[in-house]
Amino acid sequence: MTTATTLDWGERSARWAGVRGDVVEMAGTRVHLLRADGPADGGGTPQLLVHGLGGSATNWIEVMAGLAEHGPVVAPDLPGFGRTEPPHPRASRITANVAFLVAFLRRLGWDRAVVHGNSMGGMLATLLADRAPELVERLVLASPALPAPRSRMHEIDPMTAMRFLPFLVPGVGRVAVRGLQARLSPEQEWAQTARFLHGDAQRLSPELQAVGLENLAAGREQPWRLSGLVGAAESLLSALLRARGLVRAIDTIAAPTLVVWGDADRLVGQAVIDHLAERRPDWDLAALPAVGHVPMAEAPDDYLAAVARFYAGEPQA
Repeated sequence: MTTATTLDWGERSARWAGVRGDVVEMAGTRVHLLRADGPADGGGTPQLLVHGLGGSATNWIEVMAGLAEHGPVVAPDLPGFGRTEPPHPRASRITANVAFLVAFLRRLGWDRAVVHGNSMGGMLATLLADRAPELVERLVLASPALPAPRSRMHEIDPMTAMRFLPFLVPGVGRVAVRGLQARLSPEQEWAQTARFLHGDAQRLSPELQAVGLENLAAGREQPWRLSGLVGAAESLLSALLRARGLVRAIDTIAAPTLVVWGDADRLVGQAVIDHLAERRPDWDLAALPAVGHVPMAEAPDDYLAAVARFYAGEPQA
């Protein structure tokens, strides 16, 4: 994995021209991130991109140049993920990461931002907009990890249940992850994960697949990555099962919000989307046929088109 903080990602793919790596210091923590400058005239609202569980800033790299047409873009590696080593053992948990995002926005000097969040990042973006509404101008929730009604819990995809049930018992999730890593090579684990996450993993560009594999393999060499993953997964499930705080946040958010969702998503199913539509009929929805859980990676052009319509105040197709 390339480590230079001034890396020009355009050297790896022409689609990523203008995206560069960087590091900012926050209370002694080196936060790794990707950034892309906005329009030359300095216009546009800043955009913060928040990745999901087990991901990194590079999950967003396919859409960063397109989003930069609307304003400057920054995508951090959250503490415990990517290349950002957590400052303490609980730093990757949901509550800690919401506090991190508030501090990170202020560290960037951004008074307000459009916040994009995928999966766990969608949960974090929702809680951020509830906790610090003055910082959030708009929300874009890409397959957000938000609750479904208990009456529809039976609709959870069996593969999703098998992957996440171990994290309901403290310590068991860690054992499960270690067991998987012992059974599978990084290449095998990446292929299995890609098939699970995406409607069609073949839609991912070869360059993005290579970066995803690099991130996964690097994680096996950094002990804190396992702790980050387990802590985040345990706290994410706890938040979903308790649900009350998330539902209150959904109900009270004032920022205009777009939900981008692929109907082949095995993690965030139709029950979640129906629940959001029922509680927030004012939110926009862009449903992408045959796309899975990471739409900005699998269908970047569709993601960018949905966001452009949202920014322009136009209805979704």
